[in-house]
Amino acid sequence: MEEEKNDIKEGIEKIEEEIEEKKEEKEEKKEEIKEEEKMEEEKTKEKIEEEEKKIEVKEEEEEIKEE
Repeated sequence: MEEEKNDIKEGIEKIEEEIEEKKEEKEEKKEEIKEEEKMEEEKTKEKIEEEEKKIEVKEEEEEIKEE
């Protein structure tokens, strides 16, 4: 009887450990996704800035041509 109780306790502890590991993995994945989203956002901002600069240069060139 005592051995069965110990086996059950060990089983429960093992399950609790697995649950904790899965929680940690899930949290790590969340952090990775956040980091990826942040990087994508930065890339998008850079592209927008580049396009805006191109537009400015074109406008300036057109102004110079008109003069």
